[in-house]
Amino acid sequence: MLRDQKDQIVKQMRDDVANAAGVLFLDFTGLTVAEADVLRGKYREANIGYRVFKNTLMLRALADTPYEAAGGCLKGTPTGVVIGREDPVTPAKITFEFIKDCKHIRVKGGILDNAAMDPSQVEDLSKMPSREEMQAGIVLQALSPGRNLAGQIKNPAGQIVGAIEALVEKLEETGEAA
Repeated sequence: MLRDQKDQIVKQMRDDVANAAGVLFLDFTGLTVAEADVLRGKYREANIGYRVFKNTLMLRALADTPYEAAGGCLKGTPTGVVIGREDPVTPAKITFEFIKDCKHIRVKGGILDNAAMDPSQVEDLSKMPSREEMQAGIVLQALSPGRNLAGQIKNPAGQIVGAIEALVEKLEETGEAA
């Protein structure tokens, strides 16, 4: 690979990491082609980037940046780099869900808020609610007071209707005229 090509890759990776909501580094040693295709498909469906880089190029991309400390996990085999574009939780969730079925893949570390994360921190991140789950929770909380108010208004009216129906039934049983 030519020096200019490498420089272009490093620049693109630096930009991708700088604009990412979260980044994960994976050791994919032993991963079969079929397993890799499945994992890439899951990432693609969630609009998550995934590429494999030589560690030296990735280290150059991280050099002189706030997240340079994350380079400590870039040792050994080439690294799979997962770029979470929209939120940092979804890539971690997908990765750890995949790890349950495929033991060949291992999380080396990651980057969140310009800080390096170790594998246990990435796993903790995977257990947090995703952006969509948090948005749904906020909507439910926003609607909750309205539901409570509707229940408060409806309940007395329901009691009155129930009392009238009981009175009508009682009058019909006794044969009295209303």
